[in-house]
Amino acid sequence: MSLDAGVGADIELGGFSLQTMLGMAASLDGIHTQLKELRNLEEAYQFGAVRVKLTGVATTDAAGDSLEIGLGGPQYGRLWQINSLVIGGVLWTTTVAGTALVFLTATKTVTPALPDIVDEAGSLPSVSQYSTGQIIVRHPQHIRLVVLTPTASTQYAAGGWATDMPDRRTRIEVER
Repeated sequence: MSLDAGVGADIELGGFSLQTMLGMAASLDGIHTQLKELRNLEEAYQFGAVRVKLTGVATTDAAGDSLEIGLGGPQYGRLWQINSLVIGGVLWTTTVAGTALVFLTATKTVTPALPDIVDEAGSLPSVSQYSTGQIIVRHPQHIRLVVLTPTASTQYAAGGWATDMPDRRTRIEVER
C-alpha cells in the first residue's frame, strides 16, 4: 500500500487504484439505473393489456343538427388501441340517416379539425374493424364520433372495443 502526495500521482490501495474503484462505482450506478428502469417498465405491464368496452348514446334535436357521441379515453399513463366501432340507431334494424366521422380530440366538438379525423362512415349503421396500432388514443385524447345530417329527434348509439395498455413511449437503451 503506497500513498504519493505529488501532483498527478496514483493512489494505490492493496493492488487497486482509486481510479479503478471509481470506475467500478460508476458502472454499478449505471447498472442500478437500468435495472430500476426495467423494474418500472415491468410494474407498468404487470396487469398487461385489458379489453375495454366502448359505449355511447345520444339523441338529436328536432332540427337535426350534427350530433357528437363521446366514447371516452384512456387514463394518464395508458393508451387505447381501437379494435372495432359500430355506429347507427339504437337497434341494428333502426333506419337512421346521416354519415359519421370518427376523430380523436381532448375537447367536445361537432366540427373536428381535419387532422383529428381517423375514419368516416359513409352510411349508417356502420361496422369498422381496426388492426393493431391503426388507431391509438393517448391521454388526454378521447375517441369521439360526430353524426352529420342525422334524422331529427332520433337516438343514435355507438360502441366497440379497445385494448387498454401502458403508454411507454421511451425505449430503455442498454449501454454496452
